[in-house]
Amino acid sequence: MDKNDIKNTNLVRKSIAHTKDLLSTRKIRQLKVSDLISALNLSRSKFFRFFGNMNIILELVISEELERSYELIARTLLAGPDNPHLIAELNLLRAIYFRKNSILYNYYNGIFSLPKRYGTLIQAITTKEQQLYMSILSKQKNHMAADPSPIKLLPLFQDKTINQ
Repeated sequence: MDKNDIKNTNLVRKSIAHTKDLLSTRKIRQLKVSDLISALNLSRSKFFRFFGNMNIILELVISEELERSYELIARTLLAGPDNPHLIAELNLLRAIYFRKNSILYNYYNGIFSLPKRYGTLIQAITTKEQQLYMSILSKQKNHMAADPSPIKLLPLFQDKTINQ
């Protein structure tokens, strides 16, 4: 890893941390590129050259929060023998952990009111969560999915499904 790679890695880490700080006090639709640029102390052109658009940094942040939550869920569920109620408990823990995480709560609570420009973000996060969910199920023999097609996750905090 050369100096430039280290510098870029540090910029990504710093960007994720600052974006998390901003999202802990604001909803996604309230966040503007100018907020990120100001918090990161970057020029507008450098931000867009590095990230391409705001969806990329949001995807990194939300994915990291999902991974952390699913890691906690997996530790709780997979600590013992095969669980005949795994799916029910997984869905319950998913709702509990996401409610405790302000970033995930705000994301899932506002997902249906996001403008169309967030479509790629929503699709990426939906895919990421399906992978994490299936990863937990695949670790227990009794719950291997017979059909490997994407699962339809239960909605959180609203009366709609999150799959588009």
